[in-house]
Amino acid sequence: MNPGLDKIWHRCKPELPRLLRFIGVGILSLVLTTGMYAVITRFLWKEGNRTFIYASVIIIVTWINYILNKKHTFNAQGKCAQGAIGRFTTVAIIATVMNNVFFWIGHDIFHVFDLLVILCNTGIIAVFTFSSHRLFTFHHEPWRFIKKPIKPT
Repeated sequence: MNPGLDKIWHRCKPELPRLLRFIGVGILSLVLTTGMYAVITRFLWKEGNRTFIYASVIIIVTWINYILNKKHTFNAQGKCAQGAIGRFTTVAIIATVMNNVFFWIGHDIFHVFDLLVILCNTGIIAVFTFSSHRLFTFHHEPWRFIKKPIKPT
């Protein structure tokens, strides 16, 4: 194997189980999102604004996601869990805005089939949220990117 690829593989290999758990949580979230959205828009409230319905479903599924990712995917405890709800809320708000804007553009402006837009959104948002949760939300040093002020001598 190429030495460069071997080095990358050894750095990424420990993340593989976490990534697989994240994918499992993501698939469950996709099933919940699509199922709840389909039931509401096809049976319970056919005339409802689909963007509003989608936003409501996303908010509910986001909190289910938080619980599963905190406990199952990232196993956040102790220092990693301190303040995680605030950091998760920040990431969740950004992801929810992105998700709803992409849905609105895809479904309302370009008239793409709503369930297809949901599938595409899932992939985009999954990359964003995994990276954000791994590097920020559930990290033991979430603020490490902010430089400490230099003390005058």
